[in-house]
Order: sequence, then C-alpha cells, then structure tokens
Amino acid sequence: MIPMDASRYDPGLTLTCRPRRENRRFIFEYVIFNPGERDVYVQDAMPAIDRDSKAASANQAAVSVIHAPSGDAIVGKYVPPMPANLRPAVPIAPLARLLGSGQSLDRKLEVPEPLAETSPWLPDLLLRQYEITDIPAITFMVGYWVVGDPGFGAMPAPYADGLFRIAFGAGGPAESTRLVNQRFATRGLQIFRRTDDFPRTL
Repeated sequence: MIPMDASRYDPGLTLTCRPRRENRRFIFEYVIFNPGERDVYVQDAMPAIDRDSKAASANQAAVSVIHAPSGDAIVGKYVPPMPANLRPAVPIAPLARLLGSGQSLDRKLEVPEPLAETSPWLPDLLLRQYEITDIPAITFMVGYWVVGDPGFGAMPAPYADGLFRIAFGAGGPAESTRLVNQRFATRGLQIFRRTDDFPRTL
C-alpha cells in the first residue's frame, strides 16, 4: 500500500493503464473515466516558460517520480510533496482538464530510462548525487480535483486551450488533491534515488 492520507484517495475515478517499455522509455497509455455525478479536474500538464521569449506553454510530458517509503516508484501526473524548508517565489500550479460525469480522458505518458526521482519543486541533481535502488513495483498515479471541494480554485489557462490552472489555498496541494493509481509489480527494475532532503510521503 502507498502511505497517504486516506481522504485523498478516492476510487470514484476509474484508471486503466497499459504500461510497457520501448526504446529505453517507459510508456504509460492510460484512460481515466469519471463514472460519478460530479465534474472533476484531472491533472494533464505543467506550465513551462521559454527561456528566450518568456512565453508560457503547457508541458504535457512533465512527470513526477518519487521512491515511496513502501519501496514503489510512484510515476505519473501529480503534485509531489513540497520540501518543508522551501518557499517558492512562484507557486506550483498544475494544469488540469475538466472531465464531466460520464466522460473519459485518453492519454500517453513517456518516461525516459533510467527511472529517476524528479519533482517540479526541485531541480535535478548531478549523477553522483543519486543512489541506485531496486523497486518491487511501479505505481502509476494521477492527481485530480472535484468541483465543489474546498481548498482549490480553477481558472482557464490563457496559453493552453482547454486547460485550467489549479491554484491552492493555505493548506497547499495536500488539502484538496485527490489521487487515483494503479500498481504494477516489477522484476529487476531500479530507480535513481536522490540523496538530498527529498520528501516522499504523499
């Protein structure tokens, strides 16, 4: 089991994922279906800024990876925990797609090998600052927000058609974000685990 606040895990959404490895990449083809009566916002991208033009865009290839206390590698589109001593100048604002009752979202996410911990809160490290660790499973995870729940707001992203910018209240992502996941047992897989003060408990 993945250690997390039970109130954040809501099996109201159905996640069907078909993972495979191809050309030194992990490929996750997945479908999220909303069978409930309430609309939801499903995380679909992260904002990106062009270094030269400073123009904003939606990065649908953005991925979060953590080595959970359970030993699993948690891979997917979700907001990982923020470091306790971090006070970002610009808040992390994931981009989500509105998914109405009875609707589904069909996506493919590619993650290059080797699998390594990464987070939008922190830059990647130098190679020598990782340690290689075996993993028993990969858990594919997607974050979402239910319309009407407190603790977040959603506004259309002017630079990304059909996507909404999720803004969090004082409690941060953990207060309002729900998570849906699917676990896949593995054999012989490893993860590059960060050796800095990297939070891992969802």
